[in-house]
Amino acid sequence: MEGVFANHQLDAILYPTSPEPVSLIKPAASERAPAGGASASPLNIANITGFPDLVLPAGMSEGLPVAISLMGRAFTEGKLLGYGYDFEQATHALRLPVNTPPLSSDKVGN
Repeated sequence: MEGVFANHQLDAILYPTSPEPVSLIKPAASERAPAGGASASPLNIANITGFPDLVLPAGMSEGLPVAISLMGRAFTEGKLLGYGYDFEQATHALRLPVNTPPLSSDKVGN
């Protein structure tokens, strides 16, 4: 990964956090991944290399939240947080799903 960052003069790599849509909380037995099976998530690259990876809300798709990820070189957490903040300020992509119930702490007043 160091070679990819260096060869292409990259500060960060932006990619979809998950290549597949969100599944049901309790999927049918036929939909469950086999025990011990590897996930196809691109986050595995960050997990293996130990490079920092920032997951950001990127909006909604069919009523469900989607996310993007920013991976940077080792020890660039501050830079990634800055990019993430800029993205959130520019897009205002953070949205609650329509079926998210209000919490008692969300009430204002009596």
